[in-house]
Amino acid sequence: MRALAIVLLGCLALTACGDQRFEGDVRFKVTKADSEGYDLVLAGKQPADMISDWYSGRVAAKDFVEPVAVGDEVVCHVVQERVNEKHISTRTQTTNCKKV
Repeated sequence: MRALAIVLLGCLALTACGDQRFEGDVRFKVTKADSEGYDLVLAGKQPADMISDWYSGRVAAKDFVEPVAVGDEVVCHVVQERVNEKHISTRTQTTNCKKV
């Protein structure tokens, strides 16, 4: 039992194995819009438990519930997962975006 506890603590400390997934609603501001999608930046603080930082990102128009304009604030459902793929450490899916 003690050995298992040591292994689990080591895993958490060295590889952050407890932080493999984030799922939640995040608030963004639209900085660019076109027919294919929207560029988003965080509007406020990033949730502390997100796996990787969100500096800016592009979200497809199909992932929005309604059309939005530059300057609008939106809330999107974000899922982040750690992956072990070449050149990718975190996979992020942003869906169900709605105007605030």
